[in-house]
Amino acid sequence: MARKRILVVDDEQIMLDFVASLLRAAGYRVTTAMEGAAALRAARAERPDLAVVDLLMPGIDGYAFCSMVRRDRALGFPIIVVSGRVGKNDAQRAVDSGAAAFLAKPIDRRQLLETVKQLLEAPP
Repeated sequence: MARKRILVVDDEQIMLDFVASLLRAAGYRVTTAMEGAAALRAARAERPDLAVVDLLMPGIDGYAFCSMVRRDRALGFPIIVVSGRVGKNDAQRAVDSGAAAFLAKPIDRRQLLETVKQLLEAPP
């Protein structure tokens, strides 16, 4: 069985490297991007099985990325939004934009891996 492909998007290099390393160590193929426009290009080129996306980024933020992916019928992958912004409405707004899950930063490694596994195993 082919390894699942995950797109990781974060404008903070340390967080990008942390999440990418964690997912690679778990056996996933990982592509990274540091901003929304590059993430959309990577999504269209790589056709990931899932994306882990920061919420607050310059240009195309996580909300807009989720919305754009949901409107593009060729891109049917689940998105996990991660953010240090955990206000009352942030998680709901992310889900309303198209995210399948919302995780608060700092990221709990076990929770991230469990969420990734659940979403990848869920029926389409």
